[in-house]
Amino acid sequence: MNSLSQIIGWGRTDEHGSEIWDAEPVFRRDRVGAREKLKLFFYPKKFFLYGYLQKHRKHKNTENTLLQPFRILDVGCGTGAAVIDLKKLFGRQVEVVGIDVVKLQVELAEKKMRRYGVWAKIEWYDGTRIPYPADYFDAIYTSDVLGHVQNVPVWLDELQRVLKPGGALAMFSESRPGPHAYIRNYLYQRGLNADPHAEFHISLYSKKKLHALIEKAGFSIEKMRGVFWASFLVHPDEFYQALSQTRQFPFLRTLNALLYYAKKITHPVSTALTELYGLIEILLIGRWVEAQGYIILARKRE
Repeated sequence: MNSLSQIIGWGRTDEHGSEIWDAEPVFRRDRVGAREKLKLFFYPKKFFLYGYLQKHRKHKNTENTLLQPFRILDVGCGTGAAVIDLKKLFGRQVEVVGIDVVKLQVELAEKKMRRYGVWAKIEWYDGTRIPYPADYFDAIYTSDVLGHVQNVPVWLDELQRVLKPGGALAMFSESRPGPHAYIRNYLYQRGLNADPHAEFHISLYSKKKLHALIEKAGFSIEKMRGVFWASFLVHPDEFYQALSQTRQFPFLRTLNALLYYAKKITHPVSTALTELYGLIEILLIGRWVEAQGYIILARKRE
């Protein structure tokens, strides 16, 4: 089994062919003050997802918090980055649980909890049955998971089952390339799939279908925003592997290589600027963009 030192970033595969997501948390300090929260401007998906959970927490701020703690479930927690963020963001009075289907990720997450001085329960589960009773959690966080799920309706039913009536669902889901994913669609129609995780994306849907599946499972969607319409320009690394392995598309291949190396040389400044652009894009045109991926903010119907 791979050691922690062999996991060098997100989207890697272990010796068994499982995809490993080993991101670091946004919040590294023990206390998350106003200045620390400014970092979320450079993490656009987390800006919306964490913000939605915070809003729900404030709305549900009852007097019996100590007797009945606010509970958050991170489904597909990877190696625990979001679990650490949520614990630091909400504090000790909030209970955070992470579950994942890859046992190696659970082991790495437990090590990461200790490294960052955070206590949270991390568990392996079989991807089908969440090992908690009905109406147990106040909120669910899940990011970059739905597209990896074999049976999405059953999976969504499980999220709905363990969430309390009125509970919050903060989700980012990959999707099938929409009509605004111009370059991805152009390449795909000519035989080149530019999705760097195509091997693992087994359940990708259009915006309309994704919306219908979530509503059918018993959720009411409050906001659904598309992300990174200009991904070819701001995330050239997502296209680089596919384009560098073909002799087709010389113009796009050359432009992509230039953007890829320019971003690599100027990192982390360029990365921060492109992520800040992503936040602005989501705020301004996210409700209309249909590219490849959606931020979904919803509640379980009461």
